[in-house]
Amino acid sequence: MMKMFDSLTHPTLSGKWLHGSYDAGIDTLLSDMKSAGFYKAMAVGLPGVEGYNHADFMKMCSGHQSLIPVAAVGFSNDNVMGELEEIKSIGYRAIKIHPRLVGMDPSDARLGKLFAAAYSMDLRVLYCTYMHCRVSKYPHTDPFYSLVKALSYAPDCKVMLMHGGDVQVMKYAELVRHNSNLLLDLSMTFMKYEGSSVDEDLTFLFSSFDRRICLGTDHPEWSHLQLRTRFEEVVAKTGIPEEKQKNIAYENLERFIGTDS
Repeated sequence: MMKMFDSLTHPTLSGKWLHGSYDAGIDTLLSDMKSAGFYKAMAVGLPGVEGYNHADFMKMCSGHQSLIPVAAVGFSNDNVMGELEEIKSIGYRAIKIHPRLVGMDPSDARLGKLFAAAYSMDLRVLYCTYMHCRVSKYPHTDPFYSLVKALSYAPDCKVMLMHGGDVQVMKYAELVRHNSNLLLDLSMTFMKYEGSSVDEDLTFLFSSFDRRICLGTDHPEWSHLQLRTRFEEVVAKTGIPEEKQKNIAYENLERFIGTDS
């Protein structure tokens, strides 16, 4: 069985989840990972969700070698550098930027400054590309080109594009293709759009873009068994060799985060 590294999980301090029907407890996460053969996962905090704060989230995750804690940037004030300095001092190696949750338009000038600050501190960045919501909160500028402009402030910053641009996955893939510091994460998108036209794009990426993509459950939205089953189905469909399977399943993430497998 191919070992796997999950790019996106969301254990919460309370164990509760956004919709109220899922178990986001850390023990459930660890059990789910083990039963499906996942040896490592990014444990990603969400700003304002279930009492999240940098110190307590790190404390909850730090006793588990299989978890890599990721701090949620809240944008509660304009002191971006100060918040990142706190995050770095606690011991985080990566941060999550979630524009939709914090009500920040991707064109916000603070985004580019944050990429630059993260790069200066050698922090990896997980950036959410899923922007769909009610019209009143929808971005007023093109999220893709706003992201490109922000990245230009720190063109070498290591950034994982979470959910891969969802229905625009090929557009985001071409951005990643020409920038070796970027990684295309397919969490949520890989599961949500099964059977759609997007599914054909994902199958293509498995065959032709294996060194630049990774997978995640978005736990607790999907289970590790569900992700493994889907992964194995697409592997069987594409017939990709073991080397490509390893890249997608764990090696690309290891290279991105800078850990040993």
